[in-house]
Amino acid sequence: MESATTAGGLSPVMQRTALFLLGGMGMLLLGAAVQPRFKSRAEKPAEERVLFPELSDAAKAASLEIVKYDEELATLAPFKVVQSGGVWVLPAHQNYPADAKDHLAAAATELVDLKALDVVSTSPADHETFGVIEPDPEKIKPGMTGIGELVEVRDAAGTKIARLVVGKEDKRPGMADAGGGKKLRFVRKAGQDPVYRIEIDTSKFTTRFDDWIEKDLLKLSPWDVRRLVLDDYSLGAVESGGRIMVDQNRKDRIELAYEDKDAKWSLVKLEAFAGGKTAKEEKLADDQELAGTKLNDLRNALGDLKIIDVARKPAGLSADLKAAEAFTGDPEAVTSMQQRGFLPLKSGDILSTDGETIVGMKDGVEYVLRFGAGTTVTGGEKQADGTKDAEDDAGETAGRYLLVMARFNESLLEKPKLDPVPDVQEEPKADDQKPDDAQKPDAKQGDKPSAGDAAEKLKAADEAEAKAQAALEEKRRIERENRRRQDEYDDKVKAAQKRVRDLNNRFADWYYIVSNKEYSKIHLTRDGVIQKKAEEPKEPAPPK
Repeated sequence: MESATTAGGLSPVMQRTALFLLGGMGMLLLGAAVQPRFKSRAEKPAEERVLFPELSDAAKAASLEIVKYDEELATLAPFKVVQSGGVWVLPAHQNYPADAKDHLAAAATELVDLKALDVVSTSPADHETFGVIEPDPEKIKPGMTGIGELVEVRDAAGTKIARLVVGKEDKRPGMADAGGGKKLRFVRKAGQDPVYRIEIDTSKFTTRFDDWIEKDLLKLSPWDVRRLVLDDYSLGAVESGGRIMVDQNRKDRIELAYEDKDAKWSLVKLEAFAGGKTAKEEKLADDQELAGTKLNDLRNALGDLKIIDVARKPAGLSADLKAAEAFTGDPEAVTSMQQRGFLPLKSGDILSTDGETIVGMKDGVEYVLRFGAGTTVTGGEKQADGTKDAEDDAGETAGRYLLVMARFNESLLEKPKLDPVPDVQEEPKADDQKPDDAQKPDAKQGDKPSAGDAAEKLKAADEAEAKAQAALEEKRRIERENRRRQDEYDDKVKAAQKRVRDLNNRFADWYYIVSNKEYSKIHLTRDGVIQKKAEEPKEPAPPK
């Protein structure tokens, strides 16, 4: 019988098994050698993922430009904010001050230390897909899609320190919002191919005019309004002596007052102009009353007066909007005002095509709002929901020119009530006092008053002195109180005059434009102020 093993060796079965094992191991090694190797990409340090390392501080930003593409109109809408002389201004609006400093800081800060979360593509062919095609007028062709929004920041030397093309939002399932207004967006650095995903709040890059300016134009509190004058008139052209003259057609002038105690409006004076010339004072009829709701709405609208655009006034108008003689003799300057519905007179006054509203404040400041010609403002950025402003029609908003000035009106301040000062002599000086004997040269020597008489006289003298001293103290108290009241009033006058100067420095250079919606709130006529009294409910007739 043959042995199962050979001396010093393996059986044939074991040899075949070993060969199979060696062959399998060889195949595994060969597969490992030819298979592609996937190396996990180590995440870069945070400082290496910063897109714009040159913009390390928002204070470095000296200009911010935003270029958006309107797909409906197939046009580019550039918007720029620049720093000029230490002040931020809007070049597209004749360098109107960009007073919304917090918004400026927020917009620039949004790009400081902006980090890429990851790279989603390095191919230019994907730019349209992610909506990051640069809005360059030389490269954009009709019908193109995927055009992004360009945000560019330059430093004081004009060097471009950040240029970001913001594309579509990443709305894939599982991509939750970053929160705090930030969303996941696809972006790329302008001029480079890689597309990144980042967290950013694009609302900071608005191109709406009113987002960049001081929204509180008049800087008044509605609760401080004490008086309104609604001067309703219009301007028309008439022929006189072969010349075309401007005629002021006066309608009504209504003066109203508001009392805090009663929380009600009252009619101070109502003048109607017969034929536009002769004033006739009128009273409310028995069945008429003031439209308190509309007057309150007017007052509230003044505290939140919004403008949609501005235009620079011609030189020659002083801060209080008085037309200097040289100004009225400048045809170009006069034409500028007339085109906007304002007529400068040689007297220095200015008339407007649609009358005036005068607003008196409790601090003595009085605003004069003059309403000029109608106009339209092109623009209107889309809201967050993709719609445009309700007032927008084909990208235009109807509005009206407005001239604003402030002046001090002493009658708005309550005069100090000064108490009458009693006629009390001041205390005589010590050198003027003389002994009793010296004051009585006819007293006979040896005539001495009794002890009782001396005591009475001393008592009477003390009482008289005390009374005189009390009267003197009262006089001084009244003088001090009168001085305090007068000083308090004088301080109010100085504060009001300073406020008027500050306001007029703000208003001096500009025509403002308000939308027709705002205009209808602050320009009320007689029909809007006076209404029919509501009929009192009749008591039901007793049952028969």
